[in-house]
Amino acid sequence: MTDFPKDLFDLSTTELLTPISQAVTFRRQLIHYPGFVGAIQAVERCHAMGRHKLEEPDCLLVTGVSGCGKSTLRKTYADRHPRVELEDRTVIPVLHLELPSQPTIKNVAERILMAMEDPFAARGSAESKTARIIKLLAECRVELVILDEFQHFVDRGRGVVDYKIADWLKQIINAARVPFVLMGLPRCERILEANEQLRRRFSARFELKPFSVRTKESAREFKRILSTLNEELPFPDRSVIAGADVVSMMFYATNGLIDYLIKLVSKGIEIAANEERNQIDLNVLARAFSLAIFQQCSDETNPFHPDFIRRVLNHQGEPFHGYA
Repeated sequence: MTDFPKDLFDLSTTELLTPISQAVTFRRQLIHYPGFVGAIQAVERCHAMGRHKLEEPDCLLVTGVSGCGKSTLRKTYADRHPRVELEDRTVIPVLHLELPSQPTIKNVAERILMAMEDPFAARGSAESKTARIIKLLAECRVELVILDEFQHFVDRGRGVVDYKIADWLKQIINAARVPFVLMGLPRCERILEANEQLRRRFSARFELKPFSVRTKESAREFKRILSTLNEELPFPDRSVIAGADVVSMMFYATNGLIDYLIKLVSKGIEIAANEERNQIDLNVLARAFSLAIFQQCSDETNPFHPDFIRRVLNHQGEPFHGYA
């Protein structure tokens, strides 16, 4: 059984007294659960190898469903390697950005240039922008590039891959000798299938998975996360979120996704604190679920109601529709 580190939570602000402030403080906490730690370590290895400027730098693909923590991973890692302002340049150890929803090589190149503070990011052709990217990656001493939402390069409606992007990425990686970390939904793997050389560069893969209760071990891990969350709640009495009979309810309410778990508990904090309760109970969780996750839920589709029908809420119009 995996032990969680003592610094499971990183508090970025001091606790305030208002209900909303307490909820916000909770949401700012960083949870170092095993999957997240593994993903950080995978990015660290890619980054460390990249510092050697290998002719063919090792790259990394991080995939996961929405809400599993990819964006938090990107921002957390970048925060650990902040920019440094020198007299003649801005040093950017980790360049990171989110790709536009309707990407082209030209507008992605522009966004990368903007992230490096190029004042002329909007000017020029795709080719000239690409040349400036390669130049600025060197001048800004970039050691790692992280591109989030990479699945946008796969047309969702038809499943069509923009094959040109594979060649474009390969060109930049070859010229700059800077490793890339691509993050996105699982379907972004199709982009790498379009180019054998690029697929070889991204042979390292990491999947951020939701929590599960399918096995005894996975259920124990999920319960341990809930127990740790429970210890950090700002109430005098222990709340019910990690109770043996509540663990499955918490799973159905969040589908095991860290983003939904934090939203649910933080809304519970806000409700309970506003009503001056001593804990978060099932009544609070039921209301928090309807407010933070599924506003149209009925008694049968609210995991914290006695009439709940035990099933994953993935039907049409439900919060986890489209999830496997």
